[in-house]
Amino acid sequence: MIKCNSIEYRKGFIEVRGDIHNDCINVEIWNIDPGVNITNVNLEDSSLKGESIIANTEIELSITNAEALISQLQEAIDVSRARDNTQQ
Repeated sequence: MIKCNSIEYRKGFIEVRGDIHNDCINVEIWNIDPGVNITNVNLEDSSLKGESIIANTEIELSITNAEALISQLQEAIDVSRARDNTQQ
């Protein structure tokens, strides 16, 4: 599980799994209400109320598409670093 809270109005969690469907990579994203502080909270935490989740998307990628996503993510990282924007 990856916690994303660099931008207040675009925070949430990303889960990536390879054990849901054969030959697919499952990516699930939960968007969290901007007013909710997730700094010290995990998605499974009981303090995170269901209404805090404002959107949820789940998609299955083929292995080829998952590899293409990795490549595009690396390209975006390279562009961001070249601009001296190294926020994590």
